[in-house]
Amino acid sequence: MGFTVPLNDWLRNELREWAENLLSERRLCTEGMFEPAVVRRCWREHLERTHEWGAPLWGVLMFQAWKERWLP
Repeated sequence: MGFTVPLNDWLRNELREWAENLLSERRLCTEGMFEPAVVRRCWREHLERTHEWGAPLWGVLMFQAWKERWLP
């Protein structure tokens, strides 16, 4: 059956610096793929533990990481 990945905790701890870089307001504004205010609000709420945005943020992070790697 497997196990649940602790994504929410990872994003708040071990992956926080990596995620913050990919979700920086400057970067989101420059790249123009996502609405920076919405992404930043979700990120802030996630860090403050007022909402669990791990799964949707993961989608944005994977796109940002893919874009950084393949479309520099």
